[in-house]
Amino acid sequence: MILEKYKYLLFDLDDTLLDFGKAQVLAFKKLLKDENIEYNDELFEKYETINKSLWRSFERGEISNKEVTSERFIRFFALFDRKVNGIEIDKRYRSYLAEGNQLFDGIIEMLEKLTLTHKLYVASNGIGVTQHTRLKNNNLNKYFEKIFISEEIGSKKPDREFFDIIFKEIGVENKNEVLMIGDTLTSDILGANNVGIDSCLVDIHKISNSEIVPTYKIEKTVDILGI
Repeated sequence: MILEKYKYLLFDLDDTLLDFGKAQVLAFKKLLKDENIEYNDELFEKYETINKSLWRSFERGEISNKEVTSERFIRFFALFDRKVNGIEIDKRYRSYLAEGNQLFDGIIEMLEKLTLTHKLYVASNGIGVTQHTRLKNNNLNKYFEKIFISEEIGSKKPDREFFDIIFKEIGVENKNEVLMIGDTLTSDILGANNVGIDSCLVDIHKISNSEIVPTYKIEKTVDILGI
């Protein structure tokens, strides 16, 4: 089995281990209810467009993650000609998001197996307090040797520095023993390519052909057991 050649498995969190799509829809609905706005899918799509655009800017190093989280709701509520405190709104939204305990099917069983054969780590671009709360709520901490979150280590995927910090911290001597597993080409897979390690794309978004090429591609995270 190919997976046996790796010693260190780096897992993205959102949309890789946790069903972030479900969690953010629920959080968004609660936020709109607070603001007396009736939810519909079109509104969520408008928010998603704004949010994704800002996170891509973050990945390119153009803005900080704090600018992402404060600006996204300022832009969204501007659609209703409302001026809001972006930091306050986002804090409330992330408190709802942190309640999200939506694990993909089979994740616990997969982690139980992998902890017997590999060293597991979280490598996430998320917000520290939100990610730690969600890991704790799902009782996932026990499966991971360490948790690496961009906000806390001062670097982000896809930057080389993000991975170099991890390699130094966990004592990687041979990069061929490291596999990055995630759902996003522009952070997880590009980051792995930048630093010269293998990668596995969890293609839940059905991404079309791209110049960013993973080593492996699977349909859902638990399929990692079969590569």
